[in-house]
Amino acid sequence: MRACVRYALVLFAATPTLLGAQGFAIYEQGTCAMGRAGAGVAAPCSDGSGMFFNPAGLAGLTGGHVTVGATLLDVQGGFTDDVFQQKATLDDPLLAVPQVYISYAATPKLGVGVGLFAPYGLETRWPTTFDGRFAGYKNLLRSIYIQPTIAFQLSPQVSLGAGFDIVLGKVELNQRLDLADVPIPATILPVPPGTPTPVFGQFGIAPGTDFANAHLEATKTTVAAHFGAIVKLSDQLSFGANFLTQAKFDYSGTATFTQVSTNLVVPADLSIGAITIPAGTPIDAFLRVPPLNLFDPTSGVFRTQPVTTTIRNPSQLALGLAYKVAAGWTLLGDYQFTWWSQFDQLDITFPQDASGLLARHLVENYRNTSGFRFGTEWAKDAKWTFRGGYLHHDGAAPTETVTPLLPEAQRNEFTAGTTVKLTDDLSADLAYQYIRQDDRRGRTREPLLGAATAAMNNGLYDFHAHLFGVSLSYAF
Repeated sequence: MRACVRYALVLFAATPTLLGAQGFAIYEQGTCAMGRAGAGVAAPCSDGSGMFFNPAGLAGLTGGHVTVGATLLDVQGGFTDDVFQQKATLDDPLLAVPQVYISYAATPKLGVGVGLFAPYGLETRWPTTFDGRFAGYKNLLRSIYIQPTIAFQLSPQVSLGAGFDIVLGKVELNQRLDLADVPIPATILPVPPGTPTPVFGQFGIAPGTDFANAHLEATKTTVAAHFGAIVKLSDQLSFGANFLTQAKFDYSGTATFTQVSTNLVVPADLSIGAITIPAGTPIDAFLRVPPLNLFDPTSGVFRTQPVTTTIRNPSQLALGLAYKVAAGWTLLGDYQFTWWSQFDQLDITFPQDASGLLARHLVENYRNTSGFRFGTEWAKDAKWTFRGGYLHHDGAAPTETVTPLLPEAQRNEFTAGTTVKLTDDLSADLAYQYIRQDDRRGRTREPLLGAATAAMNNGLYDFHAHLFGVSLSYAF
C-alpha cells in the first residue's frame, strides 16, 4: 500500500507531459512561435504570444491584437515488458492546450496585455490491464496561467517587460491498489511481541491483484512572475532574455477509495495474532469487517479523507538571438534552462491516517535540463509567411524515476508553420510539430521500502507525438 499511495501522490509533481518540453512542461503556447520550434525570445511574434515567450515583446507594437488558439496533441506510445515482450499502449485522447492573448499599444513605447496559457500539464490514460495501473491509469495535471503584462521601450534599442501570473492548478489521479506484499500495521491487526509482522498476501492475495480503486483530486491557486528583455544589438541582430519564476502549489485535496472485488477465498486455516481465519472465508468480506475494517466510512484506513502535498512548477530561463538575413527573412536560436532540480523530493500527508500506512517521503532527484531551439521565418509577401524549426532537449527524470507517470527521454522535434492574412485585420496561423523521443528503459512498480533504483527497470518505454496548432488573430 505504501508503494501504491506513493504512486498516487507522485502524480502531483511527476506526471508525464507527453508533450513538447522537459518534465511536465509545455512550450507550445503560440501557433506562430510553434512553427519555428518555439524560438523567438529575441523576436517574439506580433500576435501577443510574447506574453509567454518574452513579455518585452509587447513594447513597440502598434494598435491592439486579440489572438485565440489551441495546440492539439495526438500522443502515441507504450511500454514493452522484458519477460513476455508484451506491449501496453497508451490510450490518450486528442488533447487541446489553449492560448488567449489580448494586447494593446497604450503609447508608441508602452504595451499592455493579458494572456491565458498552460505551460505545465498533461493527461495520460493507460489500459486497466497494464501492470502500471498501480501507478495510475487515468492521470490529469493542469496549470492555467492568467498573466497581466506590461512592457516599455526604454530606447529604440532596449525593451523591458514583466507579468504577474495567477496560476490555477488541478490534479487528478485514478489508480488501482495492490496489497499483497504490504505489511499490516499493528494499529489495524496487533500481533504478540516477537511475532513477524504479517502481510496481506498471507490471506491468499497474490501480487498484482486489484483490491481497490483510488481517486485523488485537488485544486489550488497560486502566483508567479515573468520578466523579459530585448536588446537590439544592430539593425540585423537582436538579443532576448526571458525568466519565468517557479509556481509553488500547497495542494489540499480528497482521496476516495472504492473496493474492487477479488472473488478470492482464504486457501487454508490461517492464524495471525489472536485471530484465526477459517479456510474458505471470502477475502473481500474479511477486508471490510473487523478487525481489518479497511473500508469503514468513518474509521477505515481507506475511508474518504484529505490529502496534502506541495509541488512546484520550476523556474525557467530562455536566452535567444534573432538575425535578419535579408528583408523578410529571419533566423532564430534559443537556449532554454529549466530548474527541475527544484523537484527533488515530495512529502505526502494524510492528516486523518493514524496508522501511518499512507504518509510518504519521496526522493525524486530530478535533473536540471537544457533545450536548444532553432527556427527560421520567411515573409514571402504581405499575405503569406512561412516558418520551420528544429529543437532538442534533455529529459528531467533520472534513470531510476522513469515510470508510467513520467516515461520521458531525450527528444528531437521538427516543426513547420505558416501565417495567412485573410483580411487587413484578420490572420490565421497553422503549425505542425513532430516529436520523436528516444526509447528508454523504465519500470512499472515502486519499492515497498527504500529508494527506487535502476535495477528495478523492467521494460522499455517508447513515445512519439503529432502536434497541430491553429489560431486566429485580429488586429484593431
